[in-house]
Amino acid sequence: MAKFYELNHISPTHRQSRYFSSWLLPSPVFLAYRALLCLYSVLVIIIANALRPEIAGSRFSYFTWLTYWGITCYLLVSVAHTFSYWRYGKAWLESWPKWLQLLHGVFYTTITVLPWTVTAVYWAVLFDGFEEEYDAWSNISVHAINAVVAFLEIIIPRTEPMPWVHIPWLIVILGGYLGVAYITKATQGFYTYSFLNPNHKGSGVTAAYCVGILAGTTILFCIMKGLVWLRVWITEKKLGMNGKLSKRDVGSEAEITEEGWKVNV
Repeated sequence: MAKFYELNHISPTHRQSRYFSSWLLPSPVFLAYRALLCLYSVLVIIIANALRPEIAGSRFSYFTWLTYWGITCYLLVSVAHTFSYWRYGKAWLESWPKWLQLLHGVFYTTITVLPWTVTAVYWAVLFDGFEEEYDAWSNISVHAINAVVAFLEIIIPRTEPMPWVHIPWLIVILGGYLGVAYITKATQGFYTYSFLNPNHKGSGVTAAYCVGILAGTTILFCIMKGLVWLRVWITEKKLGMNGKLSKRDVGSEAEITEEGWKVNV
């Protein structure tokens, strides 16, 4: 079991406070930054449901909105843990069971990878213009700003490169969404996305879209992992910017060496 957790970066050499500290922003500023992102995400959901209450429930059938809810919930959780790290020098997550730490790591991977899948599919396949100002604001928020948030979460925190074993988690999530989409068709009578309709251009084309999205997401994971690695290499190894830690930091810190990760005690 210890090897399993190590593969998922759950060990003393992979301190969880990296999710909640920044190489660039001091802890209170980093907390405020995340709180502002979280506030905007929450407002998007509230305003969208208030202005279009008739489709509030059906939004949970769309991968776009499920992903946006994921971003929002991740930011909510991260604000709480970032606060605890700033206030006490140790994030609450560091005292939680390993399986919850593992799930948080997977959560981080999903919000840094899947928004790019949403954005790419929408603008390349689904975009057909905006009918009114609300549509423009709503779609830009969930199909463009979502990717901006994902990029910022790659660049600004001190997170490590995501482990390769997170790829199967992404595959399971995408496969699970197919179930949601076809359950929606069976229970509500519509396809959430036209390319999932095998009667539209044939089952072969539908299968090709699904395989293409899966392959594209895997490639995106590799790109995002590479960007995180590059950020760590530049900021920590080359520039020596090992993080603007909480003044109350009580734990050991991991740093990059030629051989890989090691721990300063």
